[in-house]
Amino acid sequence: MGYLVKKKLLALFVIILFSANVAIVASEETKLSPIIIGTTSGYAPYVSLNTEGQYEGFDIDLSRFLGEKLKREVVFKDFGSMPGLLLALKQKRVDMVIWAISITKDRMEKMDFVYYQGAIIETTPFLFWKQIPPGLETINDLEKIPNSVVCVEAGSAQEDLLKSFPNLKLKYADKVLDIIMDLRYGKCLTTTVDPGVVPGYVKKHPELKVVELPLPEHQKMFGNGIAIDKSNSELTEKVRVAIAQLTSEGKIAELEKKWNM
Repeated sequence: MGYLVKKKLLALFVIILFSANVAIVASEETKLSPIIIGTTSGYAPYVSLNTEGQYEGFDIDLSRFLGEKLKREVVFKDFGSMPGLLLALKQKRVDMVIWAISITKDRMEKMDFVYYQGAIIETTPFLFWKQIPPGLETINDLEKIPNSVVCVEAGSAQEDLLKSFPNLKLKYADKVLDIIMDLRYGKCLTTTVDPGVVPGYVKKHPELKVVELPLPEHQKMFGNGIAIDKSNSELTEKVRVAIAQLTSEGKIAELEKKWNM
């Protein structure tokens, strides 16, 4: 083999090797990082822990479908309560929060939402232990009951609602499960929670009695949304497209049926 031929082959080998290295580096650079999703257990059927200590529920399945659409691995981080979740989003410790968060006008001013499930809510369920006080027709009527205490989950849409009634005496808790115990042992009169979780709690605690009271116009809720920081509009748009695809493909309806929504 002549010197000139060997030189050409060597040059070709160098080009091929260089191209391969460039391709590997490009592949590594374009590899997408995992989506960090904030959540908290104890909110069935949206999020709970199974007997093996693994997350399950409507929102968990939805998150995994979303990850497939975005071609990104999904990593869940538990922050224990609604205030913890919202703080983590604000501090950019998560990319989004998926935890049956009700969309309200006040929240839409603070963060972006991508609607994915649920209807417009014009009433809210109030839970009582064994007996509903007579003559209860509006939230204002709760203010007329002497020495009554209303429990509420801190950081929830329900907290925003109840704080608009200044004469209500509120008691805060991190989780609805803690509130149920307070109701049972007479530490508060009532509470209001997301309508989607009511059937599960009533099934587990038949002593709970439920009454629907009308919401003020400005406190109406517009379904459940994926919360994303307003500075990440690009991600919001990608999630919006992905949720639209999942809806049109029937995946949302499939999950509603699976989790008896």
